[in-house]
Formats: sequence, C-alpha cells, structure tokens
Amino acid sequence: MPIARYYDASKNEYDQFFPGVPLDDLDEEFFSSLPEWLQNSIDATPFYRKTKPPTETPKRATDKET
Repeated sequence: MPIARYYDASKNEYDQFFPGVPLDDLDEEFFSSLPEWLQNSIDATPFYRKTKPPTETPKRATDKET
C-alpha cells in the first residue's frame, strides 16, 4: 500500500499524538479513511510530512522513442 504521510519521530520531541492515529507512516487507505478535519490537523504538524508526487525522469538523447 502506498504511503500517504511519512512520520518523523525526530520532529516530535514531546511525543504528541492524535487519538487513533499511529506514530508511524500512514498508508493511503488509512489516511483517506480519516475525517477531513483530522487529515488537515495531521498535515499541520511538523512530524508528519506529505509524500512527494512521482516525477518523470527526463529523457536522454540516447533514449529511443517507442
């Protein structure tokens, strides 16, 4: 299952948490099942970070068109 939010314990020095939300990486299925207000709260904390969208690899001159 793809990760929706990464957990960074080093940015949670006071061991803060949201009830029912693990202090661990959150997968897409779990994160999307949370109410919008809780998703917004998670995004506002420094100890969960969003994943970066996948980026396309730039084409090289040696790559062949298919």
